Amino acid sequence: MEESRFRRKITWFQFACCVLVIWSHAGNAELFMGKLEKTHPLMQLEYGIGSSLIRVSIPCFLMVSAYLFYRNFSWDKLPGKWKRRCRTLLLPYLFWNLLYYFGYLAGSRIPGLDRIVNRPGMEFSLADMASAALFYRSNAVFWFLYQLILLTALAPVLYLFLKRIWSGLLFLGAAAVLIALRIPLPQLNLDALFYYSLAAFLAIHARKQTEGVWTPARAAAGAVLVCAGLFISQWYYRQAHVPAIVACHALSVTGLWLLVDEAWLGTPKPWMGHTFFIYAFHFIPVRFLNKTAAMLLKDSWAAEAAAAALYLCMPAAALFVCYQVSRPLERFCPRAWALLNGGR
Repeated sequence: MEESRFRRKITWFQFACCVLVIWSHAGNAELFMGKLEKTHPLMQLEYGIGSSLIRVSIPCFLMVSAYLFYRNFSWDKLPGKWKRRCRTLLLPYLFWNLLYYFGYLAGSRIPGLDRIVNRPGMEFSLADMASAALFYRSNAVFWFLYQLILLTALAPVLYLFLKRIWSGLLFLGAAAVLIALRIPLPQLNLDALFYYSLAAFLAIHARKQTEGVWTPARAAAGAVLVCAGLFISQWYYRQAHVPAIVACHALSVTGLWLLVDEAWLGTPKPWMGHTFFIYAFHFIPVRFLNKTAAMLLKDSWAAEAAAAALYLCMPAAALFVCYQVSRPLERFCPRAWALLNGGR
């Protein structure tokens, strides 16, 4: 696969993941209707139909990030990769966490907006600010970036195991066993470790297969992996078997990459590359739109229909808001924009 096509495919996959992340946070049934049974049509729409597809977004983000980090990796490139990740990951992570902290602090004191922010009694303290900056206390969606930072910092340890096929397979097997036995690691999410390590292993040992030109046989292999993932996922939904959903996500992401022909994908629009900004900012318009609409329409005859319509349209609405906010930032504040968009 040509480098330009590879990068284009990466952009499309990351953008698609952003759309799915927005949908995963767009649930509004209880805001509009109060507590509902799981069998209620609105609950089925928001938390039943397509939930497997939506959940694959974060594993896909992790696997793409790992693949790009370990693509062409060698020990002498590690300092440069760490330096770039400080600019594109660590600093934006800290900056956004502080923005959310001070945003909630200010919003909780503005009449009307305080009901949407829902942080009663929030007071400033250095300890809370540090906790928010380092541990995403005011920005829950950044749990994924926290894991990514930890995994990036662990690069020497991971590469030590993954650089050889046999030790890499043993490492992945050990991670799978820990997941199956539900043995936690301090701070590190085992699911994230498995997805990240699997993609790193593929970048080191299977780049030719991963980046090969699309063929019908390649697509068939991808389809088999996706179907296998969906089949395995039934053990999770029926018996809450965690390894099954991890296997489902890993197989589905890998299968979708093989299945999609890069020739099908047109040239992405520039704003589709704003994935860091979209991921970081999307929760604000999603929450604002849902809560505002719920306050206006809750208990009305149109509440259920409005909730469903808003849920279905939320990715488009949130992306539109993100785009409108990003335009002046990109044009008039390029340095601030670079930080807000992950150094891109």
